[in-house]
Amino acid sequence: DDFACVNGNITASDASEAAPALIIVTGLIGIAFSVFLLKLVSSIALDVASNNEPLVGSEPINGADVAEQNARLLELYAAITTGANAFLRSEYKLCGIFIVLAFPAMSVLIAWGDKEDGKWEWKNGWLSGVSFVVGAITSIVCGYIGMRVAV
Repeated sequence: DDFACVNGNITASDASEAAPALIIVTGLIGIAFSVFLLKLVSSIALDVASNNEPLVGSEPINGADVAEQNARLLELYAAITTGANAFLRSEYKLCGIFIVLAFPAMSVLIAWGDKEDGKWEWKNGWLSGVSFVVGAITSIVCGYIGMRVAV
């Protein structure tokens, strides 16, 4: 009952017009929750003395070792951050090349495949290509945010 067929086209009823609002609201809730988790993770101190319990099989940390272990912890953190940044640079370079090559190919092939009466459907092709680019950029941004949270 929510859909009707008019002149061969399926049209949605008024009830399904709430879908975009639902998508936007749930997206905003997800973003707010992500920001909350980012702040929570970011508030954790990089300090070996912040946990009073020793690791399994290790000795309790005495005061003289804390500064040395904190320095080592920060050194490891810097190395992991450097590696993560290098990974993101190389991955995004490849993603950029793929997007630049796939966008026009996808747009042309979809326009050609949807042609009616011998005319290419450029609108369908370009809208599909733009949708691909928007999705790719969204995925890249999510990967970047995820890496920043992890590192």
